[in-house]
Amino acid sequence: MTDRDRGNQNAPKVDEHDARSGGGTESGPRRVGEARRDHEADRKRRESELGTSWTSVVFGWLAALGAGFILTGIVGAIVGGLIAALGLGASGGGISSIVGAVITLFLAFLIGGYVAGRMASRSGAKHGLLVALLALIVAIIFAVAGGVLGGVFGDALASAVPPGLTQAIPTSVPEGLGIAAIIGGILVLLAPFLGGALGGSKGAKTGQARP
Repeated sequence: MTDRDRGNQNAPKVDEHDARSGGGTESGPRRVGEARRDHEADRKRRESELGTSWTSVVFGWLAALGAGFILTGIVGAIVGGLIAALGLGASGGGISSIVGAVITLFLAFLIGGYVAGRMASRSGAKHGLLVALLALIVAIIFAVAGGVLGGVFGDALASAVPPGLTQAIPTSVPEGLGIAAIIGGILVLLAPFLGGALGGSKGAKTGQARP
């Protein structure tokens, strides 16, 4: 055996697995990260091209409407019982109404936002917020129509919005409640949007996970 052959034996050996994989341990994770970024960019591009699904928003509003009517009695009874158990006195009725409206609206639009996000399978928070915005616009239109065309017509149209939403903007502060009534009115306005955004986000993720 020549010195040249012995010198080759002392040379560092290259692992066959490293040679086949390109000799780098970071290529795999890097490729996975790049694939995820490409997938996310492609998803955002498709969402921007598709835009807003107004059909999903309308169905989400209808779901929130139905859920609101179902939940009104249930939540009202539970909250009323708790308020009575706490013995808050004369102000208990007003507090019960405010708390019941906030909880009912939050749960109703959580369901409505979920339906909209699930149907759209994209931009869940946006579709959930649009459900709440649509309901608020409809409530304002019906309130104005009721004031212009008369109380009877307004009562008939009031059935088209979730219970409690037409009282979202209080016209007077109940006696004995003070600042609590004002805070409650703000919460009543915010509850549909918060519930819609949360429900829409969850619904969109569920819709995207479908095979």
